Amino acid sequence: MKIYLKYVLLCMLVFFGMSSCNFQDGKKIPSLKESYRKTDKLPFGSFVAYKGFQSEFSDYWINVEQKPFDETWHQLREDSATGYSLYFLIAKDLVLSQDEVNAMMEYVKAGNDLFISADFIDNKLLDAVYCTIDRTGEIVSEVNGKMHDTRVSMFYGNDFNSPKYGYYYFPFLNYFSGYDTSYTRVLGVNEKNLPNYIVLFAGKGRLYLHIAPRIFSNYFLLTNDNYKYFEYVTAYLRFEPQYVYWDEYYKNFSSPRNRNSSADNDDFSTLKVIQKNPSLLWAFCLALIGILLYILFSLKRKQRIIQTIKPNTNSTVVFAETVGRLYLQQKNNRNISLKMITYFYEYLRKKYFINTTIINKEFIASVSGKSGVSLLETEQLFGLITNIQEQENVTDEELIELNQKIENFKKQKTNGRKSL
Repeated sequence: MKIYLKYVLLCMLVFFGMSSCNFQDGKKIPSLKESYRKTDKLPFGSFVAYKGFQSEFSDYWINVEQKPFDETWHQLREDSATGYSLYFLIAKDLVLSQDEVNAMMEYVKAGNDLFISADFIDNKLLDAVYCTIDRTGEIVSEVNGKMHDTRVSMFYGNDFNSPKYGYYYFPFLNYFSGYDTSYTRVLGVNEKNLPNYIVLFAGKGRLYLHIAPRIFSNYFLLTNDNYKYFEYVTAYLRFEPQYVYWDEYYKNFSSPRNRNSSADNDDFSTLKVIQKNPSLLWAFCLALIGILLYILFSLKRKQRIIQTIKPNTNSTVVFAETVGRLYLQQKNNRNISLKMITYFYEYLRKKYFINTTIINKEFIASVSGKSGVSLLETEQLFGLITNIQEQENVTDEELIELNQKIENFKKQKTNGRKSL
């Protein structure tokens, strides 16, 4: 229960810490989620951008699309012969199926304009137009939480003195690291003067790729005179389309339909995104290493201290001492002596294989010969034994003498037969 109490207190501290960070002067800090929805008035919604887009195309009915691009293109295909259309798409991460990529390329080649602004653009679309993007610097800045005054600008030839438009947030560092210059033109650059806005000419149409979608956020456009940058970006669009479309389907970070796509048609997965971003890959590897180390250290067996077991005492010696004290207290010397004689005869039978049924001169001589004890000492021992067996009472002196003679008999080593 004490461990659970610690966890509960820790969670409460974290909760109150987060609560104190989210409130300042009694006001809640607004969400910084990059939704880019046309109705979202939060810092990274696109309410201002949509209103500006409506003013740019004030003479047109703007169709708001809520379905995948391949379905939209299927409906527009028959009308594309009479005039071109403009499709305007802003998203945080643009994840596409192969059918959607094919539809986009057909749409552009048929003479239409497709504008895409996204922080992450699916590699299937980039491969189709032979472009590569480097997102390393911006990802590292976001992971480390480094913010500073950042800016973007338009690109006019080799002139890098065009007006800069910026704000305070994570820096604009994404850039196109590779593209085919034969049909690509750079239109804008990031704070390091690297291309982040290009137009590709494919077939009869144009594909605009922009990799700094935060410039379409309410926060950026309402900072100083940044709205002018929005006007410059949209100024490159052709202004006589037959249809104008504003996308709301891809505002989610990934298309719901893509999650159910098979591996043959769509190779997108969480691991793929991690592999494409070195910083995320390093963080993922460190997390795995930490988990493995935790598991390895937890495998160590934990148990209570085992108490030392005391060795067993010699119960036979204790029993003999107890029995001996009992006999001495009763003063039954004859009983003790008879038992000593019985044990002595058992000793002779086991050690020298002598029959102790008849005690005579031949038996005594045999015992003396096998044990190596002199015949005189052996005769004295068995003489004392015979006297004790015939007596009714045995004195303490006789009992002690019997014990000494038996012990002396056992202690003597056999060195062969001895003569008198």
